[in-house]
Amino acid sequence: FWLKCSSAQEALLRLLDSTWRPEMQHQSGPLRAAAAVALALWALASCLSAVSFVGPSSPKARGGRVVARVGAGYLERNGPRDADTPWSSAQATGPAGQSVFKKRPFGVLRYQPGSDGNGAMAKELVQQSRYPGDPQGQAFVAGVQDGWVVKSINGQDVSGLKFEAVMDMLDDEVADPRFSKSTELALQSEGRYAEAAELPLTIDWATTR
Repeated sequence: FWLKCSSAQEALLRLLDSTWRPEMQHQSGPLRAAAAVALALWALASCLSAVSFVGPSSPKARGGRVVARVGAGYLERNGPRDADTPWSSAQATGPAGQSVFKKRPFGVLRYQPGSDGNGAMAKELVQQSRYPGDPQGQAFVAGVQDGWVVKSINGQDVSGLKFEAVMDMLDDEVADPRFSKSTELALQSEGRYAEAAELPLTIDWATTR
């Protein structure tokens, strides 16, 4: 992008210079220098203004994301990765920890379903807490590990529930504006699988054996 921006600036300055040069020939040296500086600053400001309006990658867009509140179409928005290891809910019998979350989102960036379509495994956790009480740092502070499986939510066993139902109960997805339309269509097509669990939300975790 910066290469394109630089080229555009140079082309603009050459054009303005060639257009104004006949009139500037009779002006003093300092005046010509001041005009050149003004043109350069204007071109740079225009370029920086364009940067500030880049779509989803801008800080404003990131800061505007909210909890999605929908399990429908989750895997279309947060699909599997090559490094994911297949697992089944029947394997999630090993001991792990318990976490209590007071706010949403929790700091788990993605969940992976079991190969049988049931259960949910925590994947791609936020690796820091940016400030005291940071909602997205809760999983990190609680010691949640990549690969832990959601065993129960507020005392209800969810290990055998459909993945989308667990997602609706957790309500832990941070919405991405790029998928707002597809999320709306998925919700219309599939509906909700479960109601969001009340806060504070307690998760008992399990590990796969």
